[in-house]
Amino acid sequence: MAKDDDEIIVPKKSKAKPVSTSPSASASMRKLMRVACAIGIALGGFVALVGMMSVVGLAVSNIWARLAVGLVVVVGLPAFLADRLLKRTDANLGTRGSLGMVSNVFAIVLLGVALMLVAAEAMTKNLFAHEADLYARSGSTTMARLVYFVAGVSPVFPNEKPGAKPGASGSASGSVSGSVSGSGASSAASPPPR
Repeated sequence: MAKDDDEIIVPKKSKAKPVSTSPSASASMRKLMRVACAIGIALGGFVALVGMMSVVGLAVSNIWARLAVGLVVVVGLPAFLADRLLKRTDANLGTRGSLGMVSNVFAIVLLGVALMLVAAEAMTKNLFAHEADLYARSGSTTMARLVYFVAGVSPVFPNEKPGAKPGASGSASGSVSGSVSGSGASSAASPPPR
């Protein structure tokens, strides 16, 4: 049989694996992404939780009530959004990678809420300062310092006053004293000397 010049010869298919077009991250990049996600959830979650607690703190001074409402909002909102996104995505994603997607949604939502709370400083500074005052009055100076830092306030605690004896106060009042410029922090200690 003679071959025609018009006949097209199709090469045989090789049994080599097809080249993947989707980019895959290296092991070190995946580890870095997990660390960044964890930091985002921790920092964003803290600021968002304190923000929600400060809103509830305007009406209720009970820490357990503030914490319960804050946790419901801080965990509930990202969980709801992650659930909605998982239902809209490919069914294959539900079997592989869904935990990564949920953690990314939590990190993005919590960092977004935290960014909005910190960016609206004119409205939230007094809220955060009031929440820190509640912590200081209850004796939790470490938490009060963290929340004052978020509020951008530099308080002076009674045991840190110049001329105060170390350990002079046996009570754990921890309330802020002195005026803080433009902070809105309340002064629950004795007035300054004249």
